[in-house]
Amino acid sequence: MLDCKKIQEGLSEYIDGVLLEEQSTATKAHLRSCAVCTQIADELTQTSRLLAFLPRPELSVSFEQKLTARLAGQALRPKPITLGEKLSAWWVRPRVRPAVASGLAVAALVPVVVFFTRPTVAPPSTPNTESVAANTEVEQVMQEHLSAKTSEVFGDSSGVLLTASLTERESGS
Repeated sequence: MLDCKKIQEGLSEYIDGVLLEEQSTATKAHLRSCAVCTQIADELTQTSRLLAFLPRPELSVSFEQKLTARLAGQALRPKPITLGEKLSAWWVRPRVRPAVASGLAVAALVPVVVFFTRPTVAPPSTPNTESVAANTEVEQVMQEHLSAKTSEVFGDSSGVLLTASLTERESGS
């Protein structure tokens, strides 16, 4: 099969008659023993004969000059630089890599520093009812509130609740 591949690569030159003598002889011998390569050679021969019947296009006198000028213009025109090429050129600059690495390190450390140095907020504590009950000012305000009888005027039930809590406290102590 590798032999066929080599032969098929040179079939066009064999048909055109431009192969060296020994290559032409080897190709002819292979074609006698290989039906696949013989069929490909026959198809190329027919294609070549058909192309020979096509009229050849007439080129204008200035065609070659125009083509040469166009090719020269394309060759001399600077090739546009792609974004990848720009980034590659930027990255290889000697100061860029350390600067980018430092920037990434700082960007990674900022959240860590912010997280660990933020002030800790204590959870809300429940009031100590014993210290409130022992406070004489609180007791005095509660007595004034109960004695004012204004709670009945406004429909406030806090007087009833305070009375109940005082009674419980006095009976518990």
